Amino acid sequence: MANKILTTETYHEEIRGRLGVGEDVLSDANIDALSVLPIAEAKVIAAVPDYAELIDADRNYVYAAAVCMVAAMLAPSMTARIAKFKKDVDFSIENQAVDWRVYGIQLIDDSYALINLISTVTSGTDSPIFGVAGPTRYKERRR
Repeated sequence: MANKILTTETYHEEIRGRLGVGEDVLSDANIDALSVLPIAEAKVIAAVPDYAELIDADRNYVYAAAVCMVAAMLAPSMTARIAKFKKDVDFSIENQAVDWRVYGIQLIDDSYALINLISTVTSGTDSPIFGVAGPTRYKERRR
């Protein structure tokens, strides 16, 4: 794959660390899946087209942004991956209740915050603009 940001030997552990899970919950294959890793990296590359020329801190920011983006893509699936209760003869453990959808959104925000720290990125140029429209009184005006 030509466009790769996550090339270190530790990126699997870093992604699992962002999610707070171990390899028993999230395998390397789950992280490297074609529907996850390449898509997340493509999102970061779209925001930082010159990522390959970055040096020093900027390179670290783009790397960390890619880690966050991959974790964000995996976060919604964590509900199904993590058992709420674990019981054995000797112990019983209840996992923390995490709203993985909200945490995934936070990870996306973290990724874009890191991208905005890159010296070659002009902040705000790629930010989507949202508009809100409410109900109108069109029917009342027709009367």
